[in-house]
Amino acid sequence: MKNKKKKKIIWTNFFVFIFILYAVFTVASQQVTIYRLKKSQQAISNKIDAAKKQNQKLQDMLKDTSTMEYVEKAAREQLGLVKAEERVYVDQSLSDVNLHEGGN
Repeated sequence: MKNKKKKKIIWTNFFVFIFILYAVFTVASQQVTIYRLKKSQQAISNKIDAAKKQNQKLQDMLKDTSTMEYVEKAAREQLGLVKAEERVYVDQSLSDVNLHEGGN
């Protein structure tokens, strides 16, 4: 009878040990998964913040494009337009230097 009780206790201890080992392995595996997900979440959060900043910058630029100052600046720089009765002076010495450098 004592022998049966000893075997029963040994088997019970064995199953408890296996269960504890399984639980430790499961918790450790979940911790690794949680760490990876948090790292991924932080990277995505950083991308979202950068996109928000870029979006705000573009929104500000869009607001600026509706001002007369922006329209004038774009017309001057991109289209080479000038106001009526405005005189434009071109520095010939700079264009002469560029021509001589290009000709060598």
